[in-house]
Amino acid sequence: MRHSPHLYRKSGMTLVEVTLALALLALLGLFVTGVVRSVLGIWQTAERQGKGDISFNSCHELMSSDIAALHTGPRGWMVLDQWEALPATEEQPAWLLPRLRFLARASGLRDNPGFRGGMEVMWTLVPENSSNSRLCRLMRFTQPDTLEQSFQSDRYATAMLRSDIGLPVLDGIPWLEWEAQETNGDTSTITEVASQTPTDFPVALQLRLEHIAGSSRERPPTLDEPIASSQKSARIRGTMPLRTSKWALLGLEWVEFSGKAPQLSFTHRGERATVSRSHERGASVLFPRPFSSRLPLPAKGRRIQP
Repeated sequence: MRHSPHLYRKSGMTLVEVTLALALLALLGLFVTGVVRSVLGIWQTAERQGKGDISFNSCHELMSSDIAALHTGPRGWMVLDQWEALPATEEQPAWLLPRLRFLARASGLRDNPGFRGGMEVMWTLVPENSSNSRLCRLMRFTQPDTLEQSFQSDRYATAMLRSDIGLPVLDGIPWLEWEAQETNGDTSTITEVASQTPTDFPVALQLRLEHIAGSSRERPPTLDEPIASSQKSARIRGTMPLRTSKWALLGLEWVEFSGKAPQLSFTHRGERATVSRSHERGASVLFPRPFSSRLPLPAKGRRIQP
């Protein structure tokens, strides 16, 4: 009896089929790895943004709580001005930072439960490193209004904030602005309401804050080439944050820019009381994230008369 030859053949894959299968598996592995990296990158970016929002929200809630406790009676007062963090030099104008001072009801402040009377409050920016950086720390100072010295004194208030004994609220702030909104619609970054006067307070304060944190501060983009003080464009190396303001900080110089990495165009240079200057290749470029909010004053700013 003769058997057919095909009955003795062994089933299996040829070398070509094995090679093709391995190649397909490798491509599938690369695809899956790319998807996982993309998802992780999106998640990490969202997490960093969330942390930034949490930091600002915490700061905003404390500031709103303080302003809601504003003393609007005859003894109430408020000063919105600036203080000189660094004097002017031949190369740089004076560095002026915003400062907000007012009298609050101690019972309305979060950190004074059960305390009666008035409490002076001061919010201000203090340089983190005044020698080679424009980054600041938002500080909060409080003291009873029964002390001999008052935050109403410019000299005393400046001495207090230079002592750095207040409460640090938020680091990594290159720019902050309070703007007082009056009942007639006028706005100003400088205002004063003295005590024992019939003058009303502003209706609200508009807060504009720019913040730098996370990789935007630890691993910022850098200049890919040196630029001159009059240059209107630059190439950068690195990744820009997903959300930025129209401002960027090159060393001690503020610039207004447009465009996306790697090519930026400078709309204006030497902005925000800084001077246009040349920058070396590898200089850091900080892109702050903007935040803003409206802080209404009690009773729409109307002073309560006795």
